[in-house]
Amino acid sequence: MKKALPFLPAALYYGLIYFLSSRRLNLDVPLPNADKLAHGAAYGLLGFLLAFGFFKRLRLSLKTKLGLVILTGVGLGILDEIHQIFVPGRTPDPLDAAADALGVALGLFLFRLIFQKKPAEKSN
Repeated sequence: MKKALPFLPAALYYGLIYFLSSRRLNLDVPLPNADKLAHGAAYGLLGFLLAFGFFKRLRLSLKTKLGLVILTGVGLGILDEIHQIFVPGRTPDPLDAAADALGVALGLFLFRLIFQKKPAEKSN
């Protein structure tokens, strides 16, 4: 159980995404493509939380951790779009999945930016 703890925030947050995706949302926003921005932001946070889990828990190469975050986040975004096939009033959209993928990548980038280990300064 202790090993799964760093993934708990991402799992709970994805549960929230899934719950909201199960509802018909009538948001009337005058901004064009606002839904794509919302997808990007929502999955940006998911990407950040997934990075937290993979980077804090797993002892794998950097390349593998990066790939796992992207693969998991993009997979969850696609799964959510497929899920919307079965929700009355919702329709899957490949552009939403693309916005999800970009959001995951941005969240991963922000995680690395914030938590990247600084190289030790050389002492002369």
